[in-house]
Amino acid sequence: MFTSCEKTSDIGYIIRPDDDDIIVYTDSFHLNSRTVKAENLYSESEKLVLGSYSDNIYGPYKVDFLAEFRYVKDLTFPAGAESDSIYIVMYYRSFFGDSSAVQEASAYLLDKKPLDFSTNYTSSIDVSEFCSKNQLLGRTTYTAYDATIPAAIREKKGYCDAVRIRLSKEIAAEMIAKTDIYKSQDAFLNYIKGAYVTTTYGMQTVLNIDSVNLELSYHYIPDSTKMDSLVYRRVIFPANKETTEVIRVESDPYYQYYKPDSVEYVSTPGGSFVEFDIPFEQIYNKLKQTGAIFSDTVSNINHFSLIMEPAVLEDADESARMTYPVSFVMIAKKDVEKFFTQSMYPAPNINTVLGVYRFNIEGRYDFGNGGVYIEEAIKAVATMSDTERKAYFDSLNPFQVIPISGNNDLMGTNAVIRHMFYPFGVRVRSGRNAVSPMRLVLTYTGL
Repeated sequence: MFTSCEKTSDIGYIIRPDDDDIIVYTDSFHLNSRTVKAENLYSESEKLVLGSYSDNIYGPYKVDFLAEFRYVKDLTFPAGAESDSIYIVMYYRSFFGDSSAVQEASAYLLDKKPLDFSTNYTSSIDVSEFCSKNQLLGRTTYTAYDATIPAAIREKKGYCDAVRIRLSKEIAAEMIAKTDIYKSQDAFLNYIKGAYVTTTYGMQTVLNIDSVNLELSYHYIPDSTKMDSLVYRRVIFPANKETTEVIRVESDPYYQYYKPDSVEYVSTPGGSFVEFDIPFEQIYNKLKQTGAIFSDTVSNINHFSLIMEPAVLEDADESARMTYPVSFVMIAKKDVEKFFTQSMYPAPNINTVLGVYRFNIEGRYDFGNGGVYIEEAIKAVATMSDTERKAYFDSLNPFQVIPISGNNDLMGTNAVIRHMFYPFGVRVRSGRNAVSPMRLVLTYTGL
């Protein structure tokens, strides 16, 4: 056994010869990052948002919504029923901004074309296509925190604050008299297509709305011989996932960020994202140089991840009151629309990587492993010329980092992911930051 190999072996204290060592490399690639305006966000969200705010760092914005209401099938009313009131009610458990700032909310009838349930509307929707604003349904003033509500009531389980916009008595009476409108959803929408709800006065408060209803109250006497047997009832017509809800975001297109090169800005709703190009050619050359590419394939890319950290700035940030977004998705810009219209993670045939902010001493966003994506990109250029390879790599860029909401389970089991419309903001270190630049870290095995 000892004479069958010409190589001198040091069995006894060296188990593996030096030239059989597996070499693991880790390389960092600094990014050419930039802040880009968030545009045409797919407007489906698990919660509606209402209000306006102006931030000295991230700029001003206004957010409101259009909504249909769901009918109650074959609804009928007792004989002699009379309407008491009808309200659009917006329930919320949280808000952002000034709790005591006086706001005015107005609801307008959608009196032009109806919303289409099968259409993927964006946050830049043109309200004038659906609403002339000539038919005011109702208007109310409110503060986000209603000091008139006793603490004993607020502390009850399930309590929600609410903003109520009262509609006319005529609408309330018609919704009892016109029972034919409850034959189908289409019949109901022919009577009331929906509402455009917006703020018409006040700033610095944004409501995070849990649910919106059209609520009709009425009364009747079940026994005409007993005049004291008056019964009160309420019917709820919800705006929910069975109807169409569209969030609209309005921001200042001329607002200029005062942004040093060392940071990038991310803000919601409809503010800005971070964009960058993955240096595929540089990665390819590095893998080739170290022997990680052989026989036109890639060997063992162990991990590939984006390192993105909030910037710790010396200036006082009192004016930037928005808290950090918790979750992001990293995705090729060309796939953004397709990804958010289906809202599923993992998405078929779309490469994405989720990142979550780590509330620990490292204090940075940790993104999942994108190693498989890099391997596939390298394999795709195996037989290409230099010119073809460069063109292919260019076609994959740019990539964007986008704040997300929803059930973003990192295990990827039936996760639902949507654009974030509630106010958040963070300044992150750019690819030019001297302290800790935004970078991609690649760990791989060379041969």
